[in-house]
Amino acid sequence: MNQPTNPPPELNNQLAELLIKVLKPGGVSIGGLYGLWAWLIQDDVATAIASTLIGFCFSYAAKLLEPIHQGNQRRLAGVGHTLETAIDENLQQLLAKAIKAEDAYLLCQALDCRDYKPEGMGARDRTFIPMLHSVFVPLELDAGAIAPGFPKLQLRRLEATGERPELYIWDLLKHAQREPTYRQLAIVAWGGFGKTTLLKHLAYVFGSQQHRDYDVPFWVPMLLPLRAYRQVFASDSPPSLPELVMQHHVKSLAELNPKLNNLPQNWAQDLLTQGKALVMFDGFDEIPEAERHPLSRWIHRQMRRFDRSVFILASRPKAYTESFTEPLRTKIWVRPFNPQQQAKFVNQWYASQERLARGGLDSPEVEREAKRNAQNLLNQIHNPQRPELADLAKNPLLLNLLATYHRSNPSVELPRQRAELYQDIVTLQLRKRPEARDVELPLMPADRQKVLQFVALEMMQTPLRLIAEADLVTLTATVLQQQGHPLSAATFIDQIIDVSELIVRQGLEGCEFAHLSFQEFLAAAQIKDLQQESLLYPHLQNANAGTENDDRAWWRQTILLYAAQIPNPTTLIKEALRQQAIDLAYACWQETQRTLDDDLAAELEALKPQIQTSRYAKLEELLQAQQWRDADKETYRLMITTVGKEEGQWFDREDLETFPCEDLKAIDSLWVKYSNGKFGFSVQKQIWQECNSPMTTGKNWDTFCVKVGWQDAGATRYLDYKELKADPRFSPTGEFPGLVALGGLLLGLRHSLVFSSLAQRLVNCSM
Repeated sequence: MNQPTNPPPELNNQLAELLIKVLKPGGVSIGGLYGLWAWLIQDDVATAIASTLIGFCFSYAAKLLEPIHQGNQRRLAGVGHTLETAIDENLQQLLAKAIKAEDAYLLCQALDCRDYKPEGMGARDRTFIPMLHSVFVPLELDAGAIAPGFPKLQLRRLEATGERPELYIWDLLKHAQREPTYRQLAIVAWGGFGKTTLLKHLAYVFGSQQHRDYDVPFWVPMLLPLRAYRQVFASDSPPSLPELVMQHHVKSLAELNPKLNNLPQNWAQDLLTQGKALVMFDGFDEIPEAERHPLSRWIHRQMRRFDRSVFILASRPKAYTESFTEPLRTKIWVRPFNPQQQAKFVNQWYASQERLARGGLDSPEVEREAKRNAQNLLNQIHNPQRPELADLAKNPLLLNLLATYHRSNPSVELPRQRAELYQDIVTLQLRKRPEARDVELPLMPADRQKVLQFVALEMMQTPLRLIAEADLVTLTATVLQQQGHPLSAATFIDQIIDVSELIVRQGLEGCEFAHLSFQEFLAAAQIKDLQQESLLYPHLQNANAGTENDDRAWWRQTILLYAAQIPNPTTLIKEALRQQAIDLAYACWQETQRTLDDDLAAELEALKPQIQTSRYAKLEELLQAQQWRDADKETYRLMITTVGKEEGQWFDREDLETFPCEDLKAIDSLWVKYSNGKFGFSVQKQIWQECNSPMTTGKNWDTFCVKVGWQDAGATRYLDYKELKADPRFSPTGEFPGLVALGGLLLGLRHSLVFSSLAQRLVNCSM
């Protein structure tokens, strides 16, 4: 008796396309569904094709009966979701029936990344873990001011329109086979901006062979969390990349299906050599600082050896900038979520939650409830009276926390600050979640938090992100004994991990807080409770923006979260000023502005002149010395850090449309003063108005650029930055500040749309 055989991947793809065409025209018949079942489960290709086509004929014939057809059409959306879910669920069944070990590998890699579970975001009271593809929102990327490796197509569009184009990871990957520049990508962003989620999305798309939907070539994905292999890299003779993949990565995935053990010994080596692999190194910043330089050299050796394959490295910016010995060819920033991305995520997230809460039911009332709840959350986020919520929602992790909090407390006003949000989530995890699960934990919720605060501060001071479980138990035993609680530390840790998920196990490596932000928040809360602000003082200079010590990345957020929690941060700000940690003092000042009472607001406002004087001291020094280009760079640095970004990033129109007037006036006054009225934003604004306030490219914009010396006399080209005269004696009025990053004047690109936002802000600030 002949056994049915599995169709090759190419045929599977053809069948998938056929099924889509079959299901789109009209209703779904029993024959069509049986065809899908035959293909997915029974692997009987002939039966699948015949049943699907017959089902399609019956389905199409049903259109003759219009009422039935209309009913089918109404059900189609629901059936589509059901089929999507069925296909996803049957990945396991496909995996079980996969004959080729490589097919099994791809499915295992996809399954390993299927859940949408950002760090710190497990299942909670009234929330579920959705599938990644159900809620993923594509991350917009930013190629930076100089834009190394910027795709030529996007570059031409930027030159033509003057507007920064949207850029996604697929825009780079589709060029990777032809352009070596795009085969080495460093994706940098702060915590919670979705770097790991993006890599998981890539692994899922390629593992499930959905790459054609994004118009990119196929690569075999290899998602390697660097932290998981820390001990491997620390050995005297670390393995090569093929050895790491086969001996560790494949071995880990083989727990999902032992067929992976049948892969040829040279499988990874061949893929990497032939340029058929997409290697993703996740979490370079999670490696201890002392171990980063050797690791970066190891990564470079592998990239040189297997230059035809594609490599992506994800890291927080400071760790990459200071510890990666030789930068990758292309550095890409992750941009904050814009309002459209926020709305898409919230709607998808709530739709998924409401379906999961009803056992997968996808009906009109479920859809209505999801839309109603999502809109309620979005209305709060975009309330003009609560701009702090819009700031929080720019971070995907914090937006997820806001959604979780909103679903758990639908009638309660959303928190105003990060510190409040973290506290509410901690309360949710330590008190409400155990109650919802009817789990009785020892200690009162406040005492549970105090234990975690003690542990968090100890880990910050060590410093540690990952702690051996035995050491964690010892720390916990210490604080339990200090508080007089006769409780087993090991039992307490087990319960915190199992019920609250604020601490998670990372295999045999040890334990850590679910997200570094929780460790930072709880450490700040501990310092506040102990009233030991002086513990932060030794770290102020290192945490100040612009220093060269990587300790900044470790203590900065703890200091800011502490400033946001205490009743009056003026002493901390004054100490930061005394230590010349000027940018940190300014960040603490900003952190506390939106929730102040009148007395504290007046006290902090009195500090602002001192902060500004100190913060702009370097700019004044450069202007006084008539070092105009260096002053231009310092102006950019001051402005980009004011809007919460780092050097190398671009301004968005929104950044400039809401730029603080006081800071803009302070910068402008220095330029005007030391150039005797020749340079300055206010000078440029006046010329811009004389040219009819151009808001985009065109004749008026060209006239403005010629007058300030950014274009040649005939307006035929933009001058190179080095061509600017940079001397008030010879420069056209308004030549500086050039602010390269406003639109890439260094590249000779138009930047009218961005500059017009700054000019309009100058008008609104009465400058």
